[in-house]
Amino acid sequence: MKQIILLIILFITISIFHVSAKPSKLIFIEQLYNLYEKNLMSNQTNNKKNIFWLENSLNLPNIHPSQAIVVTKTWEEYVKYKILLRFHIYYLLTKEYMGWGWEFDKRDVVFYNMTWAEDLKKSFELAKSRYLLAQHYWEKTKLYASEANKIDIVIDWVKIEDLAYQIDNEEFDYDYDTVIEMRLNSIEEKLKKIDDFMQIKR
Repeated sequence: MKQIILLIILFITISIFHVSAKPSKLIFIEQLYNLYEKNLMSNQTNNKKNIFWLENSLNLPNIHPSQAIVVTKTWEEYVKYKILLRFHIYYLLTKEYMGWGWEFDKRDVVFYNMTWAEDLKKSFELAKSRYLLAQHYWEKTKLYASEANKIDIVIDWVKIEDLAYQIDNEEFDYDYDTVIEMRLNSIEEKLKKIDDFMQIKR
């Protein structure tokens, strides 16, 4: 296990996106964020990879302000930048977990697929666990959007600032709260169908 971890660290260190001419010996949140942005793909396998990069990035320190994704001129601007960066990572994690959950969420339960009832249950439980994690990260997303908007200055990261503003002011065009709740309720209904069928079979 230790060897695998060391290999992963070595791979990241060698292949990571470099933000300056002098390679850094440390790994920073910005580097894994940029790695995600450059290699974004959406399918079950890549959902796992994307989540791996994003979740691990949250445990890392920020790079020096002079090498940040956005140029900031004051401490206040830099604080807002750091909040927005984490806000966007939480938002991306919400999307990734929603996509991953959908991979396991069979659209309907009918009598002729009850042959695989146990497999269906496992799949729905996996979907449910991903949706619950999406819900967790969505709450974090809203929290950080609110924190960012409390700092009444504008930095040169318009797309992310606009996204944070829309989410904080409930103007965002995708209602994750409702969608996640609907999907969780749908899974509970489908699990009940399976349980009811299995009771009849007995």
